[in-house]
Parts: sequence; C-alpha cells; structure tokens
Amino acid sequence: VKSLAPSIWELDDVKKGVLCMLFGGNSRKVKKGTEARRKNRERARQEMLDADVENSDTDMEEDDDDDGETKLNKRGDINILLVGDPGTSKSQLLGYVHKLSPRGVYTSGKGSSAVGLTASVVRDPETRELVMESGALVLSDLGICCIDEFDKMSGTTRAILHEAMEQQTVSIAKAGIIATLNARTSILASANPVESRYNPSLSVVENIQLPPT
Repeated sequence: VKSLAPSIWELDDVKKGVLCMLFGGNSRKVKKGTEARRKNRERARQEMLDADVENSDTDMEEDDDDDGETKLNKRGDINILLVGDPGTSKSQLLGYVHKLSPRGVYTSGKGSSAVGLTASVVRDPETRELVMESGALVLSDLGICCIDEFDKMSGTTRAILHEAMEQQTVSIAKAGIIATLNARTSILASANPVESRYNPSLSVVENIQLPPT
C-alpha cells in the first residue's frame, strides 16, 4: 500500500481499493439456460447414474453442448468512483495509476465526448474509405481508463459508459459500419461533491447527485 503513490500521505483505504482494481478478479463464463432445462438435465443425469451407464459424464457433456446454450460472461473488473473535496489528491492518484497500468488511458470528463470515449468513423485521407478509430475505452482494453472531473461530464457522454462497465463491450453503428469492440477495462473516475464541498449532514446520494442509470 505504501508503494502506491508514496508522495500522497495516508488515504490507505483508498489505496487498498485502487490496488484491488489494479489486480482485478477472475472473469467467468456461465452457461445461460432456463430452470426447466437444468431440472431436465439433473433428472436425466440421475436416471443415468441409477442405470449405471458407462461414460455417463461424457454423454452429459455432449448433451449440454447440443442444447445450443450461450455462455454468459461475468466480468472480474472493478470500477471505482473517488468523490472528495478539491485538493485531496484525487487527480494525483489517477495520474499514478495511469503510469502504473501498461495500457492505461487518462482523460478529462469535461473535454471528453461520447465519440472520443467509444469510437469514431472517419474517412481515410489516402484511400477515401470510411475507417473506424478507437476511443479511450477501446484503447484501454485489458487496462485501466482514468476519467477526471467525472461530475462535469455531460449526461449523454456518461450514459455511454453503462455498456462498457457492465458488458465490457462498445457497440458502433455508424455510416454503414456495425461492429462490437472489446472494452475489458476498469474505470477509475474522480468527481467533486455538490458545491465542491462534502456536507456531512447530507446523505451520500445528496452529496454526489449523479443521475441514476
């Protein structure tokens, strides 16, 4: 903990949370099926065990694959929002994390647009063909995207982050180009409370006042 941002005094709990985000977790793929299918598989497995059929496990794996079930992706990344008074080293901590992460991207919320965070479609100056340019979330794939001044970001731009934080993908449908890009990134954002001062007499929701998803 002390080796992370050593010039910033204290804030051990914040640094522990940031370290957990840097290490990340394990992403899992879970089979997506209905409760009735699961009960049918369990009943069939029990009947095969009672009949002492050889290689029952192999047969059941083949039956599961034949069901055509898709696998649900469960992310193992953590997203963190740091909220505090001005001058509490939030931007400095974001700068340290950006330098530590091999594929880290640092951006400011006020100067970022929805296209800049996801991807844009531009015309190549040489071939005159439409090409896609990656944004901050796509460039920080398998890394960390640091967003400063999160409270000053527009509502439209903030809504773009919902898909990237939950599904870890970015969907694009522009100028005849339809694509889904990977955005397996952790988002570390910092924001100031309302009126740039945290009021202990108010609740956390009233101090932050970010719109719900």
